[in-house]
Amino acid sequence: MLKILHLATGGTALVLSFAPAFGSDALPFLQQADAVYLNLFGLLNLLQAPSAERLARPAQRLVSTLLVLGALLQASILLVPLERIGGQPAVLLSLSCASAAVLLHLGLDLGRRATARQGRSQAVQGADEGEWSERETGTVKWFNTTKGFGFIARDTGEDVFVHFRAIRGEGPRALIEGQQVEFSVIRRDRGLQAENVVAKPRFRH
Repeated sequence: MLKILHLATGGTALVLSFAPAFGSDALPFLQQADAVYLNLFGLLNLLQAPSAERLARPAQRLVSTLLVLGALLQASILLVPLERIGGQPAVLLSLSCASAAVLLHLGLDLGRRATARQGRSQAVQGADEGEWSERETGTVKWFNTTKGFGFIARDTGEDVFVHFRAIRGEGPRALIEGQQVEFSVIRRDRGLQAENVVAKPRFRH
């Protein structure tokens, strides 16, 4: 409903803004400030149409009301003509409506983005916390040092993939077949994967 209202208001405002320019003794369009203002009101309403029903309803209705009211006032200023309201230039009232609508819309949009970003962050954090396992131990089944990946045989379950970026500690990020390691397991899109892999020290006899 709001989308249709903005489309109708915006289209009508654009058409009416050019009407005074067709008179025989009319000034060029760009020299008629009231006509230019009405044209801008029409554009504002058309720009608002796609997002008219996407934000919070009570506040969004206020934004829509201000934009439509501003366009109606500016059309009256141009066509009646209406020069002053309450001793003040009438155009100040219509521009005030537009300014308030734009500021309110920006505030709503920023608030919606912040809420969505916070929700995504909490969802990702919760998912990560839910998928991480406790520290486990296992044995390196094989590791390709050239390609930088391999598999670890867990002491308590199925084999897990390991990438060299998951290896912690000093020295080169590589593992040796048969090496004892400690790690955490997380479920990725491609399956189980070892993270924070730490090689256990080898004791010499």
